[in-house]
Amino acid sequence: MKIHPVIIVGAGPAGVGVAALLSQCAIPALILERGAVGESFLRWPKETRFISPSFTGNFFGSVDLNAITPGSSPAFGLQAEHPSGRQYTYYLKDLAEHYGLKIDEGVEVLDVDVEDNGVIELDTSEGQVRCRTLIWAGGEFQYRKTIPGTRRVGRSYKHLPKGRHVIIGGAESGMETAYNLVKNGSTVSVIDPSAPWAKRVSDSSYGLSPFTFSRVRSLQKSGEAEFFPEFAEDISEKEVRTKSRTFRLEHPAIDATGFDIKQSLAGKLFNFTDGYAELTECDESTKYKNVYLVGPNVQHEKAIFCFIYKYRQRFAVVVREILSRWGEQSPVIAEYAQAGFLLDDLSCCDGECEC
Repeated sequence: MKIHPVIIVGAGPAGVGVAALLSQCAIPALILERGAVGESFLRWPKETRFISPSFTGNFFGSVDLNAITPGSSPAFGLQAEHPSGRQYTYYLKDLAEHYGLKIDEGVEVLDVDVEDNGVIELDTSEGQVRCRTLIWAGGEFQYRKTIPGTRRVGRSYKHLPKGRHVIIGGAESGMETAYNLVKNGSTVSVIDPSAPWAKRVSDSSYGLSPFTFSRVRSLQKSGEAEFFPEFAEDISEKEVRTKSRTFRLEHPAIDATGFDIKQSLAGKLFNFTDGYAELTECDESTKYKNVYLVGPNVQHEKAIFCFIYKYRQRFAVVVREILSRWGEQSPVIAEYAQAGFLLDDLSCCDGECEC
């Protein structure tokens, strides 16, 4: 059976982004995607937009925040500042075509086994494949946390009935849900003990983005939204109870509490602490050699790489390590570093904006 040099699981921005860099370094990689390119973005509610703005500043050395390669720009290609999920898939497909990436769509990885000789075997819906290096880029959107008795938003907020809604979770997805429900004629109560709507921090990994804060202000002015910094102690189909109050439900509470990639095969490939994978300095699994993680679940101490403009800075860290182990080098790594696409000194991740 053929042994591939590199297999990447997932054809979202992390998978396509790291594959594009591998291609530029003359390293062939096979991407396995159980849906279509950008599948998670295709599943976003149609009203959802990127919270980070896209803007073409490449000519002046400032790469588009939502770009996954230094020479590209979603803003230029899509002519959209806050693209929708579906729009962003067009950008990903353009890049995949430009770099001639090999992507097998409709192939689900069912199991992974690291053999004693270091070969990694993947059982897929289309049979077995083997590789020397595995990069997990499976993302998180499809691995949602679940609370019994609640519901998740589907393909559109308009599919939710009008009325009084209770939202569990006040981070980005919770606030977007509240904004769209109020926009469609409902009233909302948002419950979150951490009260992100009341915090102002430089790093959006630890709080709401400016894009979302503008929506919070809109909600506060509308009078149709209430915010409760409390823990939901009991949730049922009929009510949500906190320490100080009980919310009678007209409709099932909406779960906006985030994701858990341990539900995927990443739970087998990596050790986890506090919900994040344990990684070496080059984003390799501490459990298996030559198994790497790219994407929004990469974390090193206080540095959380949960947005595209963050985790794209780790692609070159992974590829540089792969090249090093093979006794090779590529000038493209230096080009990525010069473009701000290589962050390996994390001492810069502790600061706050001065004003």
